[in-house]
Amino acid sequence: MQLVAEQPLLARFAAVHGQLAEALQRKEWAQFTAIDLEVRACLLALASVAAPSDELQQVKLRLKQLHGQAIKAYAEACEALRQSLLTHLEYAEGRSAYLRVDLFQGGS
Repeated sequence: MQLVAEQPLLARFAAVHGQLAEALQRKEWAQFTAIDLEVRACLLALASVAAPSDELQQVKLRLKQLHGQAIKAYAEACEALRQSLLTHLEYAEGRSAYLRVDLFQGGS
């Protein structure tokens, strides 16, 4: 009987897992905020289940593992962007230095 009551929550966990897997595969980082909120909602709903079944615990564990992978991949993407921006900033500083030197030397 308990498994029947858990079916909506199992389906919700599965749907969020699918959304997260797809976003991770496509590297659609903009979707992560909404998915994080869904993960939170699932976990809050799970907290209200007195004695979750083994199946529900396994679904939660799979989502937790995928969520950890997604967070790591997202952090790596953020770091790559940071490095790219630093490179562009260094280029801009170099260009600015040329302009200052040209200005002080009367332009050439």
